[in-house]
Amino acid sequence: MEFVKILFSAVLLFAIFGTINDSIIKMITGVSFPNAQFLDGKQALSGLFILQYIGFALIYFVIYKNYLSFIGFMKNKQRKKLPPIWSKYLVLFGIVFILVFYIVLLVY
Repeated sequence: MEFVKILFSAVLLFAIFGTINDSIIKMITGVSFPNAQFLDGKQALSGLFILQYIGFALIYFVIYKNYLSFIGFMKNKQRKKLPPIWSKYLVLFGIVFILVFYIVLLVY
C-alpha cells in the first residue's frame, strides 16, 4: 500500500508541475507541448529541461520524506524526517534547477 501512495502522489504532483511548467514555457516561447520546437537543435536546453524535472524530483523527495510518509497506511511505524539542513539544501537545489531552465530560455 505504501507503493500505491508513492505512485499516486508522484503522478499527481508531477502532473501539476508539468501543467504549470508547460504554461510558463508557453508564456516565454509561445509554444507548448507536444510541439517542442523551442528545443530543436539546442542540446543545452534539452539537458536543462531534464535537469528541471530532476530538480522537482528532489523537491518531491523532501515533501514525501518529511510530510507524506507520515500520513496514510503505515503512519504508526517509526520514521525519521530529513535533517533540516538537508531539506533546505535539497529544496534549494531543486528550485535552482527549475529556475535555470527558465532563465536560459529567456536568454535564448
